[in-house]
Amino acid sequence: MSKKNDLFELLSYIFAAILIFVSGLSLLFTSELTTLKCKRLQLNQKVTCEVTYFSLLRKRTIVIPTRVLQGAETRRKRTRSSYKYKVVLLTEIDEISIYGLHSYPSKIVASIKVKQINNFINNPEKMSLEMLQHPNWFIVFLGIILIFISVLLLLLALLVFFNFIARKFGIKRKRKSSIKRIRREISYPYHQDDKSDF
Repeated sequence: MSKKNDLFELLSYIFAAILIFVSGLSLLFTSELTTLKCKRLQLNQKVTCEVTYFSLLRKRTIVIPTRVLQGAETRRKRTRSSYKYKVVLLTEIDEISIYGLHSYPSKIVASIKVKQINNFINNPEKMSLEMLQHPNWFIVFLGIILIFISVLLLLLALLVFFNFIARKFGIKRKRKSSIKRIRREISYPYHQDDKSDF
């Protein structure tokens, strides 16, 4: 019965470790650092922009050609307890977020970003604009914690595996044998002396 329990415990640890490890990796891989770079080649010229998303897996860039960018706005998304905000660039056919998947600025920060972008677009004397948006550090930290927990579970699975092998092949633990020997000596402390008296 104990062998079956060890095997079930081993499989449980392995399954939990894999599930938590995959969850942690997905959080890390989907966390993105984003940059927005806009420029004018000449005064009074229309703006061209690039939005670049950096993650652990890849780098992707969206180029917004001249005369396509129309402005920036905030987008509000309702959750169970509050609202989440995004900053999007408006083009003729699409809306492009300048934040990563898990990154949501506050309403004030989002409004400031929108104002900066629109001021740059509407001011022909400004030649360039750069913005950097960091990933959601809480999500990154949570992903690292989950990976660490999965490693601990794998170590526990190894301990259970070694215990299972020991039980399967009938290997007695030294600790148990020493405890039995100590108990025997405590139970019969004067056994040898009694024999010598007779």
